[in-house]
Amino acid sequence: MTHSGDFRKLEQKIYLSYHQDGLLELIIGAVILCIGLNEATKTSVWSLMSILLIIAYVPLKRRITFPRLGYVKFNANRGGVNLLLAGTVSMAVLGFFLVGMLILLYSENSSSSPITVAIRQGPLLLYALLGFIGFGLAGWLLGLQRLLVYALLSVVAMIAGHLLRLPLFAPFLLLSSVILATGTVLLISFLRRVPVAEEENHVSR
Repeated sequence: MTHSGDFRKLEQKIYLSYHQDGLLELIIGAVILCIGLNEATKTSVWSLMSILLIIAYVPLKRRITFPRLGYVKFNANRGGVNLLLAGTVSMAVLGFFLVGMLILLYSENSSSSPITVAIRQGPLLLYALLGFIGFGLAGWLLGLQRLLVYALLSVVAMIAGHLLRLPLFAPFLLLSSVILATGTVLLISFLRRVPVAEEENHVSR
């Protein structure tokens, strides 16, 4: 029992170290920045850029993190929860929620409904809810507490933007700058603290 507990603590430590390279923050911050620029410029090119950034996460991980820590395949089940299944279901629910809100927002038949009017008058409040759900689910499923901080930060930024009547893109630029700054600090610290390993190790469980 003791050896099993020690092994889980070691696995958890290694797992968390894989997310101390700042890449997750840099990708998330850049995607949020693209959303803000998309709102500011009213062009879809930034939406395409955000998709490319998400795709680039794994190649960047292989180029920066794996040569320093090796490649580790973690168990998909943590705390009795299958992360792949839970993550897929959570993202599907969030996606359906967002699509439903957009349909409600632009539907001609419901254009005068109180809910639609409220969303149109305060779209940042919808983004605050989505940010809280998205970051909250990700932080809970991945076991990364700083994502929970971003969930609260997104709520504060969006509500502040709503109350101060800021342009729609302003809270996104503010939120992205904080997350990008955090990612940059983590990446610089990671590169200085962890040198490139002489040999690549592959550990699977």
